[in-house]
Amino acid sequence: MFNVVIIEDEPLARSKLKRLLQQIAEPIQVIAELSSVSETQAWLSSGECADLIFSDIELLDGNVFQCYQQQTPPCPVIFITAYDDFMLAAFDSLGIAYLLKPYDLTKLQQAWQKFRLLTAKPEHGNNALAQQLQTLLQHLPIPQPSYVTRIPIRQQQQIYFLEVAQILYLQADGNLVMAFDQAGKRHFLPYASLQAAEAALDPARFFRINRSELVQGLHIQRLERYCKNTLTLYMPAGIQLKTSQSRTSEFNRWLGLSTG
Repeated sequence: MFNVVIIEDEPLARSKLKRLLQQIAEPIQVIAELSSVSETQAWLSSGECADLIFSDIELLDGNVFQCYQQQTPPCPVIFITAYDDFMLAAFDSLGIAYLLKPYDLTKLQQAWQKFRLLTAKPEHGNNALAQQLQTLLQHLPIPQPSYVTRIPIRQQQQIYFLEVAQILYLQADGNLVMAFDQAGKRHFLPYASLQAAEAALDPARFFRINRSELVQGLHIQRLERYCKNTLTLYMPAGIQLKTSQSRTSEFNRWLGLSTG
């Protein structure tokens, strides 16, 4: 039995893939269906194993590569997407095949046969080839970081996009993660936690100044000492944020104010 995981945010696309997998003449079991970056991160962190991952790339709450940059997939990946501009990144993330939507059973079978060839147990006389293929799988290069530049936000019956460059800071309140832009407008982000949002954003641009707030350094206008080991950050629109005592030292290093 081959255990596979499907990462896809479109229900119809998931149904199509499962239907086509049933037509492949091998025992295949779907052990997990994931529809978001946050769900994918949770599955990768769980330590569960699979034989193969079928992965879309652009999910509703971000790009799946932000998951694979945090944690290497435990098995080969077949990417299925409507976009061809992620092909190089796909093969840097344990990708063994890249199917463009719409695809058919023939294309899926070709990708499956490639998976079977790469993972088949060596037969007599094929040991050298099998070892080369296994070495290739185990030593694929680590992907370079790729962070979101805009965030899709669902509002009633529509989806709009928030440019990351416009964000002053992010704030978590319980299960809600909000971003505040230069106009002072609040946006409810599609992340399950501030940690998930932090993983999607470039750490060279964003820093967590306390337990519940993440600030974009570009928009900090000035700093003042508030009390011992605490700083006040002055932002546009009269916004003031404060570092926690436990984060101030690292924040200073992040800004280049301290080398200790």
